[in-house]
Amino acid sequence: MASDEDNSEDLPEATHEPRECMPCRGGGRVISNLGGSPSEVTCPWCGGSGMRVPGINAQAGWPTEAETEAASEAQGASAA
Repeated sequence: MASDEDNSEDLPEATHEPRECMPCRGGGRVISNLGGSPSEVTCPWCGGSGMRVPGINAQAGWPTEAETEAASEAQGASAA
């Protein structure tokens, strides 16, 4: 039977460290078959930084300006 008590304070806090982008494996480039022939393009999930950018939905369409800025900041942080 489930307890009514909230045990969330017993759990360790999650860390949100930068993580390698899984679709491009940190390389910043992926192969796209859009248009019929394979071509190498900038990874839409990380913006080419190689580091995962939270909140980006690459399948929703072209990135917004805010998403592009977040990817650029992540790339600058990973270079440091």
